[in-house]
Amino acid sequence: MIIMPANTYRAQRFITAAIELGVEVTVATDSDFSPPDPTKNVIDGISFCDPKSAGRALGEIAIEKGIKKAIAIDEGGVEVAAWTQATISNLSSPPIGTLVSRDKANLRKTLTAAGVPQPTMHQVIKGEQLEQFSENDFPLIVKPSKGSGSIGVVRADNLKELKEALEITDLVISEMALNDQVTLIESYIGGTEFAVELLVVEGKVHVLAIFEKPDPLEGPYFEETIYITPPRISKSDYEVIVASMDLCIKALEISNGPMHIEVRVRPDGVVFPIDIATRSIGGNCSDVLNFDGMVSLETLIISNALNLEMPNISREKQASGVYMIPVDDRGYLREISGLHDAERVGFIESISITAAIGNHYRPVPYDNKYLGFIFAKAPTSALVEAALRKARKRLNIVYSPSKSELV
Repeated sequence: MIIMPANTYRAQRFITAAIELGVEVTVATDSDFSPPDPTKNVIDGISFCDPKSAGRALGEIAIEKGIKKAIAIDEGGVEVAAWTQATISNLSSPPIGTLVSRDKANLRKTLTAAGVPQPTMHQVIKGEQLEQFSENDFPLIVKPSKGSGSIGVVRADNLKELKEALEITDLVISEMALNDQVTLIESYIGGTEFAVELLVVEGKVHVLAIFEKPDPLEGPYFEETIYITPPRISKSDYEVIVASMDLCIKALEISNGPMHIEVRVRPDGVVFPIDIATRSIGGNCSDVLNFDGMVSLETLIISNALNLEMPNISREKQASGVYMIPVDDRGYLREISGLHDAERVGFIESISITAAIGNHYRPVPYDNKYLGFIFAKAPTSALVEAALRKARKRLNIVYSPSKSELV
Protein backbone atom coordinates (compact mmCIF):
# COMPACT_ATOMS: atom_id res chain seq x y z
CA MET A 1 0.00 0.00 0.00
CA ILE A 2 1.41 3.36 -1.05
CA ILE A 3 0.24 6.17 1.25
CA MET A 4 0.63 9.69 -0.04
CA PRO A 5 -0.79 13.22 -0.10
CA ALA A 6 -2.69 13.74 -3.35
CA ASN A 7 -0.48 16.69 -4.31
CA THR A 8 2.75 14.66 -4.34
CA TYR A 9 4.98 14.81 -7.40
CA ARG A 10 6.11 11.22 -6.94
CA ALA A 11 3.05 8.97 -7.36
CA GLN A 12 3.94 7.98 -10.91
CA ARG A 13 7.50 7.02 -9.96
CA PHE A 14 6.50 4.71 -7.13
CA ILE A 15 3.64 3.11 -9.05
CA THR A 16 5.85 2.53 -12.10
CA ALA A 17 8.58 0.99 -9.94
CA ALA A 18 6.08 -1.34 -8.26
CA ILE A 19 4.61 -2.45 -11.58
CA GLU A 20 8.09 -3.14 -12.99
CA LEU A 21 8.80 -5.29 -9.93
CA GLY A 22 5.54 -7.21 -10.46
CA VAL A 23 4.00 -5.84 -7.27
CA GLU A 24 0.27 -5.12 -7.01
CA VAL A 25 -0.32 -1.59 -5.76
CA THR A 26 -3.06 -0.02 -3.66
CA VAL A 27 -2.89 3.76 -3.33
CA ALA A 28 -4.28 5.51 -0.26
CA THR A 29 -4.50 9.29 -0.36
CA ASP A 30 -6.14 12.26 1.31
CA SER A 31 -8.05 13.52 -1.73
CA ASP A 32 -9.32 12.47 -5.15
CA PHE A 33 -6.65 10.65 -7.14
CA SER A 34 -6.70 9.20 -10.64
CA PRO A 35 -3.88 6.66 -10.88
CA PRO A 36 -2.18 5.77 -14.14
CA ASP A 37 -3.20 2.44 -15.65
CA PRO A 38 -2.97 -0.40 -14.89
CA THR A 39 -3.29 0.50 -11.21
CA LYS A 40 -6.97 0.57 -10.24
CA ASN A 41 -6.84 0.08 -6.46
CA VAL A 42 -7.43 3.48 -4.87
CA ILE A 43 -8.61 4.49 -1.41
CA ASP A 44 -9.04 8.26 -1.47
CA GLY A 45 -10.55 10.93 0.72
CA ILE A 46 -8.74 9.70 3.85
CA SER A 47 -8.13 12.48 6.37
CA PHE A 48 -4.47 12.60 7.40
CA CYS A 49 -5.18 15.09 10.22
CA ASP A 50 -5.25 12.25 12.76
CA PRO A 51 -2.46 9.93 11.56
CA LYS A 52 -3.14 7.25 14.17
CA SER A 53 -6.84 6.91 13.33
CA ALA A 54 -6.17 7.06 9.59
CA GLY A 55 -3.39 4.50 9.87
CA ARG A 56 -5.45 2.12 11.99
CA ALA A 57 -8.32 2.30 9.48
CA LEU A 58 -6.03 1.75 6.50
CA GLY A 59 -4.28 -1.06 8.34
CA GLU A 60 -7.58 -2.91 8.76
CA ILE A 61 -8.30 -2.48 5.06
CA ALA A 62 -4.81 -3.73 4.24
CA ILE A 63 -5.31 -6.85 6.36
CA GLU A 64 -8.59 -7.58 4.57
CA LYS A 65 -6.87 -7.23 1.19
CA GLY A 66 -3.85 -9.30 2.19
CA ILE A 67 -1.48 -6.32 1.91
CA LYS A 68 1.73 -6.83 3.87
CA LYS A 69 3.53 -3.49 3.59
CA ALA A 70 2.73 0.22 3.74
CA ILE A 71 5.11 2.76 2.20
CA ALA A 72 4.92 6.53 2.55
CA ILE A 73 5.49 9.02 -0.25
CA ASP A 74 6.54 12.46 0.97
CA GLU A 75 6.21 14.02 4.39
CA GLY A 76 2.41 14.08 4.48
CA GLY A 77 2.13 10.30 4.42
CA VAL A 78 4.93 9.30 6.80
CA GLU A 79 3.08 9.04 10.11
CA VAL A 80 -0.07 7.57 8.55
CA ALA A 81 2.02 4.88 6.84
CA ALA A 82 3.80 4.13 10.12
CA TRP A 83 0.50 3.53 11.93
CA THR A 84 -0.80 1.51 8.98
CA GLN A 85 2.24 -0.77 9.09
CA ALA A 86 1.96 -1.10 12.87
CA THR A 87 -1.65 -2.28 12.45
CA ILE A 88 -0.70 -4.74 9.70
CA SER A 89 2.09 -6.11 11.91
CA ASN A 90 -0.15 -6.22 15.02
CA LEU A 91 2.03 -3.75 16.92
CA SER A 92 0.77 -1.31 19.56
CA SER A 93 2.63 1.59 17.94
CA PRO A 94 5.11 2.37 15.12
CA PRO A 95 8.88 2.25 15.63
CA ILE A 96 9.92 4.98 18.05
CA GLY A 97 12.22 6.59 15.49
CA THR A 98 9.38 7.39 13.11
CA LEU A 99 7.34 9.18 15.77
CA VAL A 100 10.35 10.99 17.26
CA SER A 101 11.55 12.27 13.88
CA ARG A 102 8.16 13.86 13.22
CA ASP A 103 8.58 16.27 16.14
CA LYS A 104 11.74 18.38 16.18
CA ALA A 105 11.60 18.96 19.94
CA ASN A 106 11.55 15.22 20.67
CA LEU A 107 14.16 14.67 17.97
CA ARG A 108 16.55 17.15 19.62
CA LYS A 109 16.10 15.50 23.03
CA THR A 110 16.60 11.97 21.67
CA LEU A 111 19.71 12.80 19.67
CA THR A 112 21.23 14.85 22.51
CA ALA A 113 20.72 11.94 24.91
CA ALA A 114 22.53 9.68 22.42
CA GLY A 115 25.52 12.02 22.26
CA VAL A 116 24.76 13.41 18.79
CA PRO A 117 25.69 17.13 18.53
CA GLN A 118 22.54 19.29 18.48
CA PRO A 119 21.62 22.96 18.64
CA THR A 120 20.45 24.22 22.01
CA MET A 121 16.65 24.39 22.04
CA HIS A 122 13.91 26.28 23.84
CA GLN A 123 10.20 25.57 23.43
CA VAL A 124 8.19 28.80 23.35
CA ILE A 125 4.83 29.29 24.98
CA LYS A 126 2.78 31.91 23.13
CA GLY A 127 3.09 35.27 24.83
CA GLU A 128 6.20 34.23 26.74
CA GLN A 129 8.63 36.99 27.62
CA LEU A 130 11.90 36.87 25.67
CA GLU A 131 14.18 38.78 28.03
CA GLN A 132 15.95 35.51 28.87
CA PHE A 133 17.82 35.84 25.56
CA SER A 134 20.89 38.06 25.71
CA GLU A 135 23.06 39.51 22.96
CA ASN A 136 25.46 36.59 23.34
CA ASP A 137 22.71 34.08 22.47
CA PHE A 138 22.24 35.39 18.92
CA PRO A 139 21.94 34.44 16.15
CA LEU A 140 18.92 32.21 16.81
CA ILE A 141 16.61 30.15 14.63
CA VAL A 142 12.83 30.15 15.05
CA LYS A 143 10.90 27.22 13.58
CA PRO A 144 7.77 25.11 13.98
CA SER A 145 8.23 21.82 15.82
CA LYS A 146 6.64 20.00 12.88
CA GLY A 147 6.70 20.39 9.13
CA SER A 148 9.26 19.92 6.39
CA GLY A 149 11.38 22.09 4.16
CA SER A 150 12.06 25.66 5.25
CA ILE A 151 8.48 26.64 5.97
CA GLY A 152 8.27 28.86 9.04
CA VAL A 153 12.06 28.81 9.61
CA VAL A 154 13.54 32.26 10.29
CA ARG A 155 16.90 33.52 11.58
CA ALA A 156 17.03 36.34 14.13
CA ASP A 157 20.17 38.32 14.94
CA ASN A 158 18.73 40.41 17.79
CA LEU A 159 15.70 40.69 20.06
CA LYS A 160 13.70 42.83 17.61
CA GLU A 161 14.22 40.30 14.81
CA LEU A 162 13.38 37.48 17.21
CA LYS A 163 9.95 38.99 17.91
CA GLU A 164 9.36 39.44 14.17
CA ALA A 165 10.47 35.88 13.47
CA LEU A 166 8.07 34.54 16.09
CA GLU A 167 5.20 36.39 14.42
CA ILE A 168 6.02 34.76 11.08
CA THR A 169 6.38 31.29 12.57
CA ASP A 170 3.17 31.66 14.59
CA LEU A 171 1.33 32.63 11.39
CA VAL A 172 2.66 29.55 9.59
CA ILE A 173 1.71 27.30 12.51
CA SER A 174 -1.83 28.68 12.56
CA GLU A 175 -2.15 27.93 8.85
CA MET A 176 -0.93 24.36 9.42
CA ALA A 177 -3.92 23.84 11.76
CA LEU A 178 -2.03 21.37 13.96
CA ASN A 179 -3.19 21.56 17.57
CA ASP A 180 -0.03 19.99 19.00
CA GLN A 181 2.32 22.29 17.11
CA VAL A 182 4.74 24.43 19.14
CA THR A 183 7.42 26.99 18.31
CA LEU A 184 11.10 26.28 18.86
CA ILE A 185 13.97 28.71 19.32
CA GLU A 186 17.33 27.12 18.58
CA SER A 187 20.94 28.23 18.44
CA TYR A 188 22.15 28.92 14.91
CA ILE A 189 24.76 26.47 13.64
CA GLY A 190 27.12 28.08 11.16
CA GLY A 191 28.87 26.07 8.48
CA THR A 192 28.12 24.16 5.29
CA GLU A 193 24.85 22.31 4.82
CA PHE A 194 24.42 18.91 3.18
CA ALA A 195 21.52 16.54 2.58
CA VAL A 196 22.14 12.82 3.02
CA GLU A 197 20.04 10.12 1.39
CA LEU A 198 20.12 6.78 3.18
CA LEU A 199 18.60 3.34 2.91
CA VAL A 200 18.67 1.22 6.06
CA VAL A 201 18.63 -2.51 5.30
CA GLU A 202 18.33 -4.85 8.29
CA GLY A 203 19.99 -2.28 10.52
CA LYS A 204 22.86 -1.52 8.15
CA VAL A 205 23.15 2.04 6.88
CA HIS A 206 23.74 2.47 3.14
CA VAL A 207 24.61 6.03 2.12
CA LEU A 208 23.03 6.45 -1.30
CA ALA A 209 24.21 10.02 -1.81
CA ILE A 210 25.50 13.07 0.00
CA PHE A 211 24.19 16.23 -1.65
CA GLU A 212 26.21 19.42 -1.57
CA LYS A 213 24.21 22.65 -1.27
CA PRO A 214 26.46 25.25 -2.94
CA ASP A 215 24.20 28.22 -2.19
CA PRO A 216 24.85 29.52 1.36
CA LEU A 217 21.92 28.93 3.71
CA GLU A 218 22.53 31.70 6.24
CA GLY A 219 19.10 33.32 6.52
CA PRO A 220 17.07 35.19 7.37
CA TYR A 221 15.07 32.64 5.36
CA PHE A 222 16.31 29.27 4.15
CA GLU A 223 15.27 28.80 0.55
CA GLU A 224 16.86 25.66 -0.90
CA THR A 225 17.89 25.71 -4.54
CA ILE A 226 20.71 23.44 -5.72
CA TYR A 227 21.58 19.86 -4.73
CA ILE A 228 24.71 18.29 -6.29
CA THR A 229 26.26 14.86 -5.83
CA PRO A 230 28.98 13.81 -5.32
CA PRO A 231 29.88 16.66 -2.96
CA ARG A 232 33.15 18.48 -3.38
CA ILE A 233 34.52 17.59 0.06
CA SER A 234 37.52 15.72 1.41
CA LYS A 235 37.44 12.00 2.15
CA SER A 236 37.77 12.74 5.87
CA ASP A 237 34.76 15.11 5.82
CA TYR A 238 32.77 12.47 3.94
CA GLU A 239 33.63 9.84 6.54
CA VAL A 240 32.70 12.13 9.44
CA ILE A 241 29.24 12.73 7.90
CA VAL A 242 28.75 8.98 7.36
CA ALA A 243 29.76 8.25 10.97
CA SER A 244 27.18 10.78 12.16
CA MET A 245 24.50 8.97 10.15
CA ASP A 246 25.27 5.73 11.98
CA LEU A 247 24.81 7.51 15.32
CA CYS A 248 21.45 8.93 14.24
CA ILE A 249 20.08 5.60 13.05
CA LYS A 250 21.12 3.87 16.27
CA ALA A 251 19.62 6.65 18.40
CA LEU A 252 16.30 6.39 16.57
CA GLU A 253 16.35 2.57 16.46
CA ILE A 254 15.69 2.48 12.71
CA SER A 255 16.10 -1.01 11.21
CA ASN A 256 14.71 -0.64 7.68
CA GLY A 257 13.62 1.97 5.19
CA PRO A 258 14.65 5.25 3.55
CA MET A 259 15.96 8.23 5.48
CA HIS A 260 16.58 11.83 4.47
CA ILE A 261 18.85 13.74 6.85
CA GLU A 262 19.94 17.39 6.73
CA VAL A 263 23.25 18.18 8.41
CA ARG A 264 25.39 21.21 9.10
CA VAL A 265 29.16 20.80 9.23
CA ARG A 266 30.77 23.51 11.34
CA PRO A 267 34.15 24.98 10.30
CA ASP A 268 35.75 22.87 13.08
CA GLY A 269 34.39 19.70 11.42
CA VAL A 270 31.66 18.87 13.94
CA VAL A 271 28.53 17.47 12.25
CA PHE A 272 25.11 18.62 13.48
CA PRO A 273 22.10 16.67 12.13
CA ILE A 274 19.44 19.39 12.07
CA ASP A 275 16.50 17.56 10.51
CA ILE A 276 15.65 13.89 10.01
CA ALA A 277 12.80 12.34 8.02
CA THR A 278 11.94 8.65 7.77
CA ARG A 279 11.24 9.00 4.07
CA SER A 280 13.20 9.53 0.88
CA ILE A 281 14.08 12.84 -0.77
CA GLY A 282 11.04 14.97 -1.58
CA GLY A 283 9.61 16.66 -4.65
CA ASN A 284 10.87 15.55 -8.04
CA CYS A 285 14.42 15.38 -6.70
CA SER A 286 14.66 11.57 -6.80
CA ASP A 287 15.19 11.97 -10.56
CA VAL A 288 18.72 13.04 -9.74
CA LEU A 289 19.52 9.57 -8.38
CA ASN A 290 20.04 6.49 -10.52
CA PHE A 291 21.96 3.40 -9.56
CA ASP A 292 23.85 0.74 -11.51
CA GLY A 293 21.66 -0.56 -14.35
CA MET A 294 19.57 2.67 -14.26
CA VAL A 295 17.72 1.41 -11.18
CA SER A 296 15.58 4.13 -9.57
CA LEU A 297 15.48 5.16 -5.92
CA GLU A 298 11.83 4.07 -5.78
CA THR A 299 12.77 0.57 -6.96
CA LEU A 300 15.32 0.31 -4.14
CA ILE A 301 12.78 1.45 -1.53
CA ILE A 302 10.09 -1.00 -2.63
CA SER A 303 12.55 -3.88 -2.95
CA ASN A 304 13.79 -3.23 0.57
CA ALA A 305 10.29 -2.95 2.02
CA LEU A 306 9.15 -6.25 0.49
CA ASN A 307 12.40 -8.12 1.19
CA LEU A 308 12.96 -8.63 -2.53
CA GLU A 309 16.42 -9.22 -3.95
CA MET A 310 18.18 -5.88 -3.69
CA PRO A 311 19.71 -4.38 -6.85
CA ASN A 312 23.22 -2.99 -6.75
CA ILE A 313 22.96 0.23 -4.75
CA SER A 314 26.08 1.87 -6.14
CA ARG A 315 25.22 5.24 -7.66
CA GLU A 316 25.99 5.88 -11.32
CA LYS A 317 29.44 7.34 -12.00
CA GLN A 318 28.43 10.74 -13.42
CA ALA A 319 27.89 13.76 -11.24
CA SER A 320 24.29 14.92 -11.12
CA GLY A 321 22.25 17.71 -9.65
CA VAL A 322 18.93 19.46 -9.42
CA TYR A 323 17.94 23.12 -9.29
CA MET A 324 14.70 23.43 -7.33
CA ILE A 325 13.14 26.56 -8.82
CA PRO A 326 11.91 28.53 -5.81
CA VAL A 327 9.00 30.91 -5.58
CA ASP A 328 10.82 34.25 -5.43
CA ASP A 329 7.83 36.56 -5.21
CA ARG A 330 4.29 36.63 -3.84
CA GLY A 331 1.48 36.63 -6.37
CA TYR A 332 -0.33 34.82 -9.15
CA LEU A 333 1.95 33.01 -11.58
CA ARG A 334 1.55 34.74 -14.93
CA GLU A 335 4.25 33.28 -17.13
CA ILE A 336 7.35 31.09 -17.26
CA SER A 337 9.23 31.68 -20.50
CA GLY A 338 12.65 30.74 -21.85
CA LEU A 339 12.13 27.03 -21.28
CA HIS A 340 13.39 26.00 -24.72
CA ASP A 341 16.58 28.06 -24.36
CA ALA A 342 17.19 26.65 -20.88
CA GLU A 343 16.79 23.07 -22.12
CA ARG A 344 19.51 23.69 -24.74
CA VAL A 345 22.19 24.35 -22.11
CA GLY A 346 24.91 21.71 -22.20
CA PHE A 347 24.55 18.86 -19.65
CA ILE A 348 20.90 19.72 -18.91
CA GLU A 349 18.92 16.46 -18.86
CA SER A 350 15.41 17.81 -18.41
CA ILE A 351 13.31 20.63 -16.98
CA SER A 352 10.01 19.91 -15.27
CA ILE A 353 7.66 22.83 -14.57
CA THR A 354 5.22 21.72 -11.87
CA ALA A 355 3.58 25.06 -11.10
CA ALA A 356 0.26 26.02 -12.68
CA ILE A 357 -0.25 29.35 -14.44
CA GLY A 358 -2.87 31.36 -12.57
CA ASN A 359 -2.23 29.81 -9.16
CA HIS A 360 -1.21 31.94 -6.21
CA TYR A 361 2.25 31.35 -4.72
CA ARG A 362 4.16 32.59 -1.69
CA PRO A 363 7.91 32.35 -1.07
CA VAL A 364 9.72 30.76 1.84
CA PRO A 365 9.15 30.98 4.82
CA TYR A 366 5.40 31.21 4.23
CA ASP A 367 5.21 28.16 1.97
CA ASN A 368 7.52 25.43 0.68
CA LYS A 369 6.36 24.93 -2.91
CA TYR A 370 8.63 24.97 -5.96
CA LEU A 371 7.80 26.10 -9.49
CA GLY A 372 9.72 23.25 -11.06
CA PHE A 373 12.98 21.35 -11.25
CA ILE A 374 16.03 21.51 -13.54
CA PHE A 375 18.15 18.34 -13.82
CA ALA A 376 21.72 18.01 -15.03
CA LYS A 377 24.39 15.32 -15.40
CA ALA A 378 28.05 15.86 -16.26
CA PRO A 379 31.51 14.39 -15.69
CA THR A 380 32.12 16.68 -12.69
CA SER A 381 30.08 18.40 -10.00
CA ALA A 382 31.47 21.78 -11.08
CA LEU A 383 30.07 21.30 -14.59
CA VAL A 384 26.71 20.27 -13.14
CA GLU A 385 26.53 23.42 -10.99
CA ALA A 386 27.47 25.68 -13.90
CA ALA A 387 24.84 24.10 -16.17
CA LEU A 388 22.10 24.40 -13.57
CA ARG A 389 22.83 28.08 -12.92
CA LYS A 390 23.02 28.89 -16.63
CA ALA A 391 19.71 27.16 -17.35
CA ARG A 392 17.98 28.94 -14.46
CA LYS A 393 19.15 32.34 -15.76
CA ARG A 394 17.43 31.64 -19.08
CA LEU A 395 14.03 31.25 -17.42
CA ASN A 396 11.89 34.35 -17.02
CA ILE A 397 9.25 34.07 -14.30
CA VAL A 398 6.49 36.68 -14.03
CA TYR A 399 3.91 37.10 -11.24
CA SER A 400 0.83 39.31 -11.04
CA PRO A 401 -0.31 40.85 -7.76
CA SER A 402 -3.97 40.23 -8.60
CA LYS A 403 -5.77 37.51 -10.51
CA SER A 404 -7.62 40.06 -12.63
CA GLU A 405 -4.31 41.10 -14.24
CA LEU A 406 -3.84 37.58 -15.65
CA VAL A 407 -6.57 38.13 -18.24
